Amino acid sequence: MANILSQNEIDELLSALTSGSDAGVSAEEIEETQEVRPYDFRTANKFSKDQMRTLHFIHETLANRLSTYLSGTLRAVCEVEVISIEEQSFSEFSNSMPSPVIVAIVNMPPLQSSLLLEISPAISYELFSRLLGGSGQYHDTDKMFTEIELSIMELTVRDMLAFLSEAWEKICRVNASLDRIETSAQYSQIVSANEPIAIITMNVQIGDTSDIINLCIPHMAIQPVEKQLVRQTWYNEVGKSDANKELLGKGLSNIYLQLYAVFNDTDATVKDVLNTQVGDVIRINHKINNQITVKVEHIPKFKGFVGMHGSNYAVRVSDILRGEKHNEYADISE
Repeated sequence: MANILSQNEIDELLSALTSGSDAGVSAEEIEETQEVRPYDFRTANKFSKDQMRTLHFIHETLANRLSTYLSGTLRAVCEVEVISIEEQSFSEFSNSMPSPVIVAIVNMPPLQSSLLLEISPAISYELFSRLLGGSGQYHDTDKMFTEIELSIMELTVRDMLAFLSEAWEKICRVNASLDRIETSAQYSQIVSANEPIAIITMNVQIGDTSDIINLCIPHMAIQPVEKQLVRQTWYNEVGKSDANKELLGKGLSNIYLQLYAVFNDTDATVKDVLNTQVGDVIRINHKINNQITVKVEHIPKFKGFVGMHGSNYAVRVSDILRGEKHNEYADISE
């Protein structure tokens, strides 16, 4: 408390500012009275700038998912956006929580520690009102939550955690699950008071109601995945990981594509087309010994010869179009 000025010192400073004098204090006197405070390394930032940027990127995806989910569930225009991400101690975050409040304790392996999802009372009661058929704009947000309201919030939080898992999949595969819901900060102590945490603050707009949702991530929780939170490492590993390639291959293997076997283009006048009758023969610009083009969707990919397979027409592939061949045949067929 030594740095707090007395009333006499405040009056003296104000009078000095008014008169333009130096308040009777020399620079030497000021320097002698200044106290050197030791630096506490425990207060240094534990989250790197790269990790904070990646966390911001992850939860922007979460905010977009929640906007769509809430709009569809509540039948109202809802917007969710990340407004800040900062590092605090857990005690600062815990002391700032109102009471009562919805606090979801979340487990998300492979992260080591639990996470906290804090939903403000205004947003909570807006959700309750609209989910139960009301019009929202609930004003009595200081009363305690009922068992029915907590059950509704539990179902809603579980849906939100599914979107949280999806948002983290770009970095690593996680499995977010709800441990329990508390309504007081004193029962949501997940780490020590001095543990540094990242607070992701999202503004939620539901109709005319606007308030925040906070996601608390302790620093010790991200240690198993801290390398993946570096953007450069993430970009390098996305395309090179065997697991990612195998997953991509499995996803693509069951996709259906249309294949077309086409002859060379043939020109005809509008008169010829209009005068064509059943039984007429159309002479096409394609010799019988010429290869036919096989297109995958609209892209020429193969050359082949027409034949029979049983009672069906078939094409035997004779060439695969790549690079310059692809461009050459594409020009001809188009």
